[in-house]
Amino acid sequence: MKKRVLQIAAVFAVIALVAANVQASVVGISIGIRETGTTEPIGGNGGSAGGIEWIDIDNQTLTLNGTWQRFTFDFGTASVTPFAGATANGAIDGTRGVLESIRIRNLDGTTGPISLWIDDVVNTVAAGSVVLTGFEGYTDDQQVMFRQPSFSGSTSGNLITPPNFAGVDNSGGYTGDASYRLEFEFKDDDAVRWLRLTTFGTGALPNPAIDFAPGSSFSFMMKATPEPTTLMLLGLGGLLLRRRR
Repeated sequence: MKKRVLQIAAVFAVIALVAANVQASVVGISIGIRETGTTEPIGGNGGSAGGIEWIDIDNQTLTLNGTWQRFTFDFGTASVTPFAGATANGAIDGTRGVLESIRIRNLDGTTGPISLWIDDVVNTVAAGSVVLTGFEGYTDDQQVMFRQPSFSGSTSGNLITPPNFAGVDNSGGYTGDASYRLEFEFKDDDAVRWLRLTTFGTGALPNPAIDFAPGSSFSFMMKATPEPTTLMLLGLGGLLLRRRR
């Protein structure tokens, strides 16, 4: 009996260690806006001309533990960093443009394929919150708003392909029955690796117009699964428990 208790304690110690590693696995999340000066309503095609600025670059993190987490970018207070285009200057020019991309950076050496979901994409303005999409009403695997991970030439060299998938997932979401699923893998564990998940010319909801006047904000929900090594170890822990019954 004492041996059995010690075996169970050892198994749970391994699981606890794995869980701690999951908590430490994070990727950086930020957004890129393109200053198009569009007059399209929020969510409409706001065009693809103008400089691109990073908002709150790499300052927010997504923990890869399979739970939904909210990301909010306040245009009145978040940092602004120039990325591309002659007019990109580290400041927000104008009050309207588009969500150009979501930036995902490998901050702490995560390796292996990553499954990531997005839901409830919202632009909050003075008049209230406008839902750009919750990905409801689209077919499975349809590309909506975001292109596949390798689409951007600026970051395709940071990835291993396959996996390389982006599409609607009608098996569930943060709210409703749908979300948007990504499958990708960083080339290695170097913290310089990042993914530019662009909205350029997507078949549905391309170049979505947003309001980025001071006082406006942009938000979405995200979750990502643990890395395969963690899943394997958790499965091994369960197997060990079953074998010792």
